[in-house]
Amino acid sequence: MTLIRERDGRRLHIKSKLMGESLVGKSFVEELEIAPQERLFPDVNVLKIGGQSICDRGAKALPAIIHEIIENSKNHKMLITTGGGTRSRHIYTIGLELGMPTGILAKFGSSISEQNALLVSMLLAKHGGIKIGHDEIVKLTNYFAQGCIPVMHGMPPL
Repeated sequence: MTLIRERDGRRLHIKSKLMGESLVGKSFVEELEIAPQERLFPDVNVLKIGGQSICDRGAKALPAIIHEIIENSKNHKMLITTGGGTRSRHIYTIGLELGMPTGILAKFGSSISEQNALLVSMLLAKHGGIKIGHDEIVKLTNYFAQGCIPVMHGMPPL
């Protein structure tokens, strides 16, 4: 395993095919040997409500999104996820300036998206909204059978 240090000497990388790639380039992905993929919940739609694009705009945007989710939940199974938005970025900036370790920064940043998930789940509560954690993804089938709209923080574990 070859390690490469950036010119400024601050970051260390592992030399590999994935170095410098974003995994969205079609030509790059086509070159990889990828195991056959199977969707675990093919009938579930994942909807991410970005913290900056929705939650940070509050009453100007969120009620309309909540209404759309409620209307569509009658015919579609949805897993709602929330981001942290501007507040997470603010915490990252402060933490970096204070020299905090990456693990602490990650915890602080995810706490904002978790607050946004709580907010969205409470707005959906009387229509079946329920806040779930990442470890509860295995319970999705049960939540959908009960007519719930599960809401979790951060990126969905696809």
